[in-house]
Amino acid sequence: MESRNRISDRDGGRRSWIKRNRRLLLTLIGWAALLVIGALAGVSRLEESDAFCIACHTAPEVEYFNRSRTALAGEVGQDLASAHYSLRQDGATCIDCHRGDGGVVHRGMTLTLGARDALVFFSGQADPKLEKAKTQIEAPALLKAACVKCHTDTLLVAGFKNHLHNKLPEAYAAWKSGGVLIAPPDHPEIDTQELKLYKTTVSCLDCHQAHLTVEGAELAHYLDAENTVYPVCEACHREVGQGPLELNRP
Repeated sequence: MESRNRISDRDGGRRSWIKRNRRLLLTLIGWAALLVIGALAGVSRLEESDAFCIACHTAPEVEYFNRSRTALAGEVGQDLASAHYSLRQDGATCIDCHRGDGGVVHRGMTLTLGARDALVFFSGQADPKLEKAKTQIEAPALLKAACVKCHTDTLLVAGFKNHLHNKLPEAYAAWKSGGVLIAPPDHPEIDTQELKLYKTTVSCLDCHQAHLTVEGAELAHYLDAENTVYPVCEACHREVGQGPLELNRP
């Protein structure tokens, strides 16, 4: 009984202290929230600069950064990522492809990955390989969303000629979200009423590998047809149960 009384007195004292200092606690919580919001806003602004991003990275990101500078100087991009720096008229930055659709969920994922990358940098545990396997891609959902955000029009061109894009799950999702199907200029009569959902794990990232360097790839839209694109096509055909399982290479 005495023990219970002591616990009750302690709880009562705590509640009394909180009640007396409620204004102080609310003020401290408010300041803490403002500091967090301010820090997040500051980081969000800073990450628009590649120089800031690269400050907490080693290899391979330093090499990717150097490739982008080369492309900005007017040379041909060594890979798809660096090519964006010379192809986009409004400028390009690393974060354009690494923040997803910019929504709340993807924003949280981006900040979490940024914090983790900073810890990896300071611990000296970064993986220096320049061209990592597809299975090593961090947060592919962010990258796919960024692709779709800028290239929705490509996904929504109707017709078989563009089936490499318009049969992807990302294309169906873009259409269901209100995207308008477009008839290709050379076949304006093509049906633009609807898309069919194909259940495949293939996505933009399977063919368009941003940091992959292949000799002569700049002449083929930075695609490695023989070693990457054709195997992906065949994999998609197997998954959906349609199309040839062995493609004739040119």
